[in-house]
Amino acid sequence: MIASTVALLLVSAGFTTYELVTFRQTMSSDLSTLAEIIGNQSTAALTYENQDDAKEILGALSAKKHVVAAALYDKNGQLLASYSSGHETKPVFPKKPELDALRFENDGLVLFHQIRLGDQGDNLVGSIYLKYDLRELHDRFVRYAVMILLFMLASLVVTLFLSGSLQRIISRPIFHLASTAKAVSGEKNYSLRATKEGNDELGQLIDGFNEMLGQIQQRDSELQQAHDKLELRVEQRTQDLRAEIAERKRTEATLKQQFLRISLLNQITQAISDRQDTDSILHVVLRQLEDHMGFDLGLVALFDSKVQTLNVVALRAKNSLLATQLDLQEGSVLSLMETGFQLCEKGQTVYCADTLKETALLTEKLAVTGWRSAVGVPLMVEGKLFGVLISARLKPDDFSSGDCEFLRMLSEHVALAAHQARLHQDLENAYHELRHTQAAVLQQERLKALGQMASGIAHDVNNALSPVVGFSDLILKGDYGLNSAGKKYLKYISTAGEDIAHIVARLREFYRTREDDESLQPLNLNTLAEQVVDMTRPRWRDIPQSNGLTIEVRTELAPDMPKLAGIESEIREALTNLVLNAVDAMPNGGKITLCTRVLRQEDGNKRPRQVLVEITDTGMGMNEETRKRCLEPFFSTKGKRGTGLGLAMVYGVMERHEGNIEIQSELGKGTTFRLIFPVRAKLCEQEEPEERPAAIEPMKILCIDDEPLLRELIKQMLERDGHLVAVCDGGQSGLDEFRIARERGNAFDLVITDLGMPYLDGRQVAKMLKQESPATPVILLTGWGAFMKEDGSTHANVDGILSKPPRSRELRETLNRFRSARNGANQSLTEISAARVN
Repeated sequence: MIASTVALLLVSAGFTTYELVTFRQTMSSDLSTLAEIIGNQSTAALTYENQDDAKEILGALSAKKHVVAAALYDKNGQLLASYSSGHETKPVFPKKPELDALRFENDGLVLFHQIRLGDQGDNLVGSIYLKYDLRELHDRFVRYAVMILLFMLASLVVTLFLSGSLQRIISRPIFHLASTAKAVSGEKNYSLRATKEGNDELGQLIDGFNEMLGQIQQRDSELQQAHDKLELRVEQRTQDLRAEIAERKRTEATLKQQFLRISLLNQITQAISDRQDTDSILHVVLRQLEDHMGFDLGLVALFDSKVQTLNVVALRAKNSLLATQLDLQEGSVLSLMETGFQLCEKGQTVYCADTLKETALLTEKLAVTGWRSAVGVPLMVEGKLFGVLISARLKPDDFSSGDCEFLRMLSEHVALAAHQARLHQDLENAYHELRHTQAAVLQQERLKALGQMASGIAHDVNNALSPVVGFSDLILKGDYGLNSAGKKYLKYISTAGEDIAHIVARLREFYRTREDDESLQPLNLNTLAEQVVDMTRPRWRDIPQSNGLTIEVRTELAPDMPKLAGIESEIREALTNLVLNAVDAMPNGGKITLCTRVLRQEDGNKRPRQVLVEITDTGMGMNEETRKRCLEPFFSTKGKRGTGLGLAMVYGVMERHEGNIEIQSELGKGTTFRLIFPVRAKLCEQEEPEERPAAIEPMKILCIDDEPLLRELIKQMLERDGHLVAVCDGGQSGLDEFRIARERGNAFDLVITDLGMPYLDGRQVAKMLKQESPATPVILLTGWGAFMKEDGSTHANVDGILSKPPRSRELRETLNRFRSARNGANQSLTEISAARVN
């Protein structure tokens, strides 16, 4: 009945809603039509602004009882006439008309309509305002509600009547069937049956219910018989199960104990797997045994197979007082024979049920202290004893076979973990050592690559330096009327050229150590520091001042500076590089300090042990990464302005002088480079006296070189010593000159030829000269001279090698050597001829 009532309500609500919406649309349409009619009648009154006609037209609205207010407005929006039905005591008319609009408000329907004339309706003459009340809509809504209510009451009466008539036909058999089912369920009496009153659907349902009760009754009888038999079998089975349960409880107790031990083993294994050092692994194991196994004492000692001793590395006692009385601590060393656990070396577990009955030194100590039972298990690695795990308890014979077996299993894991931890530590140490070694090897390989690269540029650099060094040397040793300042500056030019030549000559030497037979000269760091300050003055004073910057250079030189054994050009070059780097690190100006100090022995003699020079600037400084890499070849922070070779050269100089470099730097706080040199007890070489040319026998020499300045330099140097010199600008012209001189009977005593020449190089010239005159010495003059001497790559037809730039002393010594050889050969020939005559 509820469903039908709801359905009726929904249908009524839908019908009512539809009627109300339709009625609102009808009201809107009627009001719009009424506005059109009044507007058409009011055009004349609005055009001529006739209020009387306008009021008369509006007065006709009294026939429409639901129109409560109306108004006409002229084309300027001024109120011309109004109408009120009287239902509203004080109607309020809008001050200005709105555009065409139709809307429902709370108390009515409002319409604004513009009145226009003309065919196109483009002449506005006024506007009309109408207000329609909603009483009719409300009245209709009330009528619909009353109708629906009456309809619902009538439906309810009819429904009650029909349901009462049908209940006797349908409900009574159902109630009877339900009461029968309830009786069967409550009394468990499956012999009851429901009464059938007809052959309709309810009758068929009752027949099925009665048939189901018959089947249930039969099955219940069968189940009762089976139940009786089952009780007998259950009773017999219960007795068997009680016996099995008793046995199972004993087994479960054993399994539970084994499970707990396995869990503890897993827990210990997991705890030690996160550790990489042996000590922490062993301490974790002892703590776990104390907490979970109730051991009163635990210690682990590592075995030394060479001396047969056990070194205690981990010890843990529950009672600290007893541990003190035991007189045993970590670091103690025990002889394996004195412990009573000698069989552990063979991989066997040793159990002492009562330490009072044992005679070994360690077990006697345990007995005296109070630990009455002990067990020792070996820690085996690859079949060899790695250590021994010893556990003890206060009560005698307090270790079960399960405890011993657990310790045995645990020992395998502990031995493996401790051994791996030791291997990890050894591997880590080896890795750190290998990393340092690799860094050193990498540094040497970089320097080696730098040295090998130098051979490619040595020839051109030495060719360019040869006139600078040679002619400055000739001017210094000649009488050209130079004043002291001119000689000083010329000496600087010569020194700088010699330093550059020396740099090129030893670039490849970065990867090797200094040979024992290499000559070192005594020098003074103070003198070198002053020279470097003077030679770099344009870089730190003149150039910055032209840019409006000021760089101050100070020197703090130790007054008692001892002599240092070294190569002057190398150390001067290193200091120069450091000073120039300091200038580059101060783009806004600053201060550079050169300081020398003496480090003396700590004994009573206070002899000089080391000397050092510090170059400190107030520049930008370096971060830690740059400080670590600044000595690497080709590493530079100057961009295109830097080559990355300056500090690498400094490193090579210090390596060859067996010195050290210390670098202190911080961003924004400047940098300090400290070069530390050892002081030798005996200097390797005394200062050389000033070179004075000795009287020598003149020779006729042919010089072949494609560089005009070098030809002129060699000619001037040889003619200065009294030799007769002829020069040629190429290999072929030199051969032609040599042949012409031989044909004229005025052969050359010696030939000096350049190596790298177009068309016919120095080796080919030497080969042809030796074929025509094997006795004539041939000297190869080349910019690769130093490298060829080092590598032993001299050609078979070359008697000697001179390096560029040529030095007067080296050239003179070479000529003297060949002159002595020639004089010796001539003397031998004279003696042979005299012997033949006799």
